Amino acid sequence: MNKCAPLMISFRQFSLTRGEWSKCMPKPDYGPVEVQRSRLMNGVKVAAAKPFGAQIGSCTIMYQAGSRYEEDDEIGATHFLRAISAASSQGYSSFAKARYLPQHGASITCTSDRQSISFTLRCPISTFPDLKNYLLDTAVRACYKDWEIDDLKSIIWDDLHRIHPEQRVMDLAQRACWGGPLSNSMFCEYERIDTMVGENLLSFANRNMRTNCCTVASVGVPFEETLKVAEMVESRRDLPPERPCVQSFPRRGYEVYDLGPNSATWIAVVVPGCGTTDIRCLTKHAIVAAACGTGNMAMSNHSMDSTPQTPLGLMSGGDVYTSYKAFNISYNDTGVFGILAKTRPVSAWNVAMAASEFLANVGDLNFKQIEIGKQRLKLGIALNDEDCVKLGEGVALQLANNVQMDNAKDAMALVDSITPDEISCVAKFLAAKKNDMALAVVGDISCVPHDRELIR
Repeated sequence: MNKCAPLMISFRQFSLTRGEWSKCMPKPDYGPVEVQRSRLMNGVKVAAAKPFGAQIGSCTIMYQAGSRYEEDDEIGATHFLRAISAASSQGYSSFAKARYLPQHGASITCTSDRQSISFTLRCPISTFPDLKNYLLDTAVRACYKDWEIDDLKSIIWDDLHRIHPEQRVMDLAQRACWGGPLSNSMFCEYERIDTMVGENLLSFANRNMRTNCCTVASVGVPFEETLKVAEMVESRRDLPPERPCVQSFPRRGYEVYDLGPNSATWIAVVVPGCGTTDIRCLTKHAIVAAACGTGNMAMSNHSMDSTPQTPLGLMSGGDVYTSYKAFNISYNDTGVFGILAKTRPVSAWNVAMAASEFLANVGDLNFKQIEIGKQRLKLGIALNDEDCVKLGEGVALQLANNVQMDNAKDAMALVDSITPDEISCVAKFLAAKKNDMALAVVGDISCVPHDRELIR
């Protein structure tokens, strides 16, 4: 007699209640979970940001040694320092850097502006103890050999030829706005390339890349490892003397770079802005720029199909070849605020006049536009925390300016705490600086008005 096997029926049960294992897990939030800070006796400032579940980390060594600190024969030194970061140093050759770092999923980048220069190592967190010496060797132990500098001069020439017109006009706009150290370009001049030698770079490094101008910041790297990097920057414990700083002054200048007739034209109109030491004032200027429109609301596969942010986006009308956007650039003590436009030569005159008129009347922003600007800025702050390199360099910059902003949530809270009346006052203050307006043009310079013809 055949016996039938029992019929097994399984039932899946679903529960909407949270299990005990999930209640103990921390909630993910904007930015790092915590930031630890310290300062060494020799002046080096240290910070380590601990994100939630990061597998890739970064460590930044930043010096307040940008192009504004170049003097005499050192003009153009920071451009060479960016290029020489990939060259041989005291501990590792250029071949070892180019071979060993990519094999371990790591990279070292060097970036600079008029205020600072940064060396950043990006790598898996587990490999950082083995790779940190590459970062220290690049940032602290460069050799500045004349034969390597001679090899780099062709790269410097290529850099000058490959500068994007938008980047060039932004550099020229700051030169037009300022007289003094801030007028120094981030790029080496053509006529200075052949005269640059290792002695000039060594003199610049010894005078500016000191411990009291140095900050070390990391994202995802344990604080103990970050502290070891900071201690290896300089073994001496004495604090160097303060470095004298020469102030810049508004120049109301006019700078041009000719790309030939009938070429696309970039126009930048700027006025003096604010510095980075007052974080609340800096945030107000950033909100004003966001309220004017700093980019596109929607992007597509073609640049002409993008939807620019208002109100600047409305100024181009039906001209798909013309675009406007606002920007705010800040350094330690001051900065620039302005309007950047791109157009064709046939409309360059009217575009330059329209940009200068908008900047002269930026104080007319209404409360609704200001509120939209606050939301745009908060979105940009949240997106910035997705990149460990940007986050690490931001923490290093905060240390240099004695600012504490642990995560994007704190930055958003600061944005929300600023009233529209305060922002409107800052916009009116910027409009009142119209007599200090400066102009820079890259493209067909024959089609653009001189600065004296702008609306003041």
